[in-house]
Amino acid sequence: MRFTNLVGFCTVLCCASGIAADAPLFPFMISYGGADNASSVAKLLPTPAGRDGQIRIVDGRFVNDAGPVRLHGTNLTGPANFPTHADADKLAERLARLGINCVRLHYFDTPYGNFMTPALPGIIAADPETQLRLDSEQRDRQDYLVAALKKRGIYTNMNLHVGRQLDKRDGIDERTPWANKGVDSFYGPLIQHQKDYARELLTRVNTYTGMAYTDDPCVAMIEINNENALWNQYGGGGLDWLGPKIGGEFRRQWNDWLKAKYGTDDARRAAWAWKPEPLHDEQIAEGRFDAPVDFTAEPWVIATGQSGAASAEVRDGLLHLTVTRRGEEYYPKLYRGVSVKAGQNYTLSFRVRRVDGRRVELGLGVAQTAGGWKSLGLVRRVMITDAWREILYSFEATEDSDLAQVQITRFVDGEYEIDNLSLQSGVHEQYRLEGTLAEGTVPIIRSSAFAPKTARLDFARFLCATEDRYWHDEMYLFLRDELKCRAVVSGTQLGYSPPPVQARLDYVDHHSYWCHPGPVNKDWRIRNESMVNSLSCVRSLAAQRVAGKPFTVSEYNHPFPNLYGAEGQPMLRAYGRFQGWDGVFEYTYNHGPDFEPPMNSYFFSIIARTDVLAHFPACATMYLRGDVEEARQSLIAVPDQEKYLENLASSSSVGQSITHAGFHANHPLVHKCAVAFTGENAPAPESLVVPAGPVISSDTGELIWNRDIPDACYWLVNTPNTKLFSGFPRGRAVDLGEVSLAVGDTRLGWATVSLLSHDATGFGAAGPARILLAATGYCGNDGMVIEEHASKLISLTDWGKGPVVAEGIPAELTLKANADRVRCYALDGAGERKGEVPVQAGPEGAGAKIVIGPDYQTVWYEIIVR
Repeated sequence: MRFTNLVGFCTVLCCASGIAADAPLFPFMISYGGADNASSVAKLLPTPAGRDGQIRIVDGRFVNDAGPVRLHGTNLTGPANFPTHADADKLAERLARLGINCVRLHYFDTPYGNFMTPALPGIIAADPETQLRLDSEQRDRQDYLVAALKKRGIYTNMNLHVGRQLDKRDGIDERTPWANKGVDSFYGPLIQHQKDYARELLTRVNTYTGMAYTDDPCVAMIEINNENALWNQYGGGGLDWLGPKIGGEFRRQWNDWLKAKYGTDDARRAAWAWKPEPLHDEQIAEGRFDAPVDFTAEPWVIATGQSGAASAEVRDGLLHLTVTRRGEEYYPKLYRGVSVKAGQNYTLSFRVRRVDGRRVELGLGVAQTAGGWKSLGLVRRVMITDAWREILYSFEATEDSDLAQVQITRFVDGEYEIDNLSLQSGVHEQYRLEGTLAEGTVPIIRSSAFAPKTARLDFARFLCATEDRYWHDEMYLFLRDELKCRAVVSGTQLGYSPPPVQARLDYVDHHSYWCHPGPVNKDWRIRNESMVNSLSCVRSLAAQRVAGKPFTVSEYNHPFPNLYGAEGQPMLRAYGRFQGWDGVFEYTYNHGPDFEPPMNSYFFSIIARTDVLAHFPACATMYLRGDVEEARQSLIAVPDQEKYLENLASSSSVGQSITHAGFHANHPLVHKCAVAFTGENAPAPESLVVPAGPVISSDTGELIWNRDIPDACYWLVNTPNTKLFSGFPRGRAVDLGEVSLAVGDTRLGWATVSLLSHDATGFGAAGPARILLAATGYCGNDGMVIEEHASKLISLTDWGKGPVVAEGIPAELTLKANADRVRCYALDGAGERKGEVPVQAGPEGAGAKIVIGPDYQTVWYEIIVR
């Protein structure tokens, strides 16, 4: 375990320009006020928002009367939705300068807080009798905020349900999952409350715009229910313990569905007929642990990931597993190799406990990891304590595999004991055909229960139909036909609900995070590594887009204090534009009532993240202005929908990806990608070259991923009017056409450098240019103390204080314009000039060389080419 003080952290390295990498950090805050200067791209935003008519959908893309629309967005969370009028104006001005043209108003339907800050009120009035009344003062503040944003050309994305949990005050007198999740997709009273809330929220006339939210073209988007779906709750076991009233309604709808399909109990029983099969052919002969086992050799694997640590031994007739360091999500994992045959029934059983007694949720399943993780018929989560828990699941294997594994995952620090681990062919008991359709008493199939394949497929179809009815028939048509909302509407995020269900609405949305902290409480840890070595979030998001529908990513972040956060938003904006996505939103700009904080105070808020905000102007030119060219070739992947339903029924895994149809995971870095549910792959996967080798370029040639050094990659954007480097320089110079760049040694051995041409005139080779240069690396709060728990897991023992401090990136920049035409200025946090940077003649007198570094105490420079 190692501690690092942000101010005192020094590694003596020298860069090409002779400036030491241990130069002092300096205060640098992106100003909360500012003028229309080199740091501002506000001119990219037509004003007011909605000037060119309502955003609508044509040929699967967002458009308005002026043409295609792309939303370069951020979020406001909880109390940040209710600034004072003065704060709202300053906030809107700052967002416009950064090029943000849409704000997602999120998590304002309930008090919001976290383990670091107390909960503050949302838009629901504080009333001990009800949660159905809006607070007039909060409503006024939100109205003014929307008007202030609209005035500066910033659209609104209005979230309806996020966190409000109705209870006995309003007739919900049984326990439900948090925020009534899942239950609100089928339980009539909760659906009606959602409609009533939407009516009151959206039909109100905004005092400051004079328009109802249903009519105002500045309201671009409406999201019905954030990260919430029936399938998601069902798969996690959240619907297995419903009370008699709500559970009874769920069962009634299930029985009505069965009646419509089968008509009679005899027909249902015939379809679900089950032939019992005695258990046989044990595959884990050593599973009683009566003799020593070598857990370091096949068929056993203890996978710790990149940062976990664990060991196992047999002692006293038990498997003792010791986890000394938790890894990234799912790690450490315990695997035991087995084999399965498609259509064969198997029973997995064992008993397990955590010795110290603290509750922990483990994952378990039978799956294959070769060629990418794939369920083979069983995926579950189980809660354990210090009491022995007997685990027993039967399932039907979905395909043949000699590389199958029994997997027990998600171990956290502690001691565990496991015994009687068994995988046998057959089923542990005959399936009992309980209940009758005539009486409406056929029980729901619990997520953890064993059921014949036909029965589980029926329940999967029922859940899909129930979701479809909620999302489309109940909520979407209510918003569209009854309230006459003009904004485009989405349901929830991919990963929570089946894509074919979400595709019934106007557009499809997703969320993703790189190095999300876990757990989000006082014991949090976060992985401190760069995504440039994998581009995993980019590849995963692009692989799941739905063909023919607008696609947005309404939450994305590389959370603080991951020190590589500057890379994330440029990556999503560049590939978002390349892929033809319709909106990309950072999460979140602010989560509290302070709109001028001097420091970073939470994982997700970027309001004080100098390293992230410095590159937002370049993000705007890449994505909003469209400097990055859209892909020239598209591929449409069509996964087998019957196999998808079978996997959904067996594992509750709702995702669909181009990889499920045979395409390579790297294809999204080369071509535009989407998933369709009918038709055939186009083109055939085998006709496309699988991206390989150390350099992968987009088919436009503008986005380049260099993997020459696998653990020190870098990524480039090379367009006529925006250029960017992000990654590990390692002494390598890059040629970006009109610009060449050599980054020197930095504290992280890593940096992000962006350049944009304000007037889209290039970088001076052919004429005048006005350029903003941003260069960032190590950045955080003054006095912040990092505790290193492993090679890549960190936490903070002291969050430090304001102001934010940054390192000056040493780099040499060469333009093709002659030196006598070029001037360079160091800028302050408001984008104003504070000093001149010398410009020298380039090699052999050609071009202009600019050397930047920590002496200028800035992350922003302005370059003028006359």
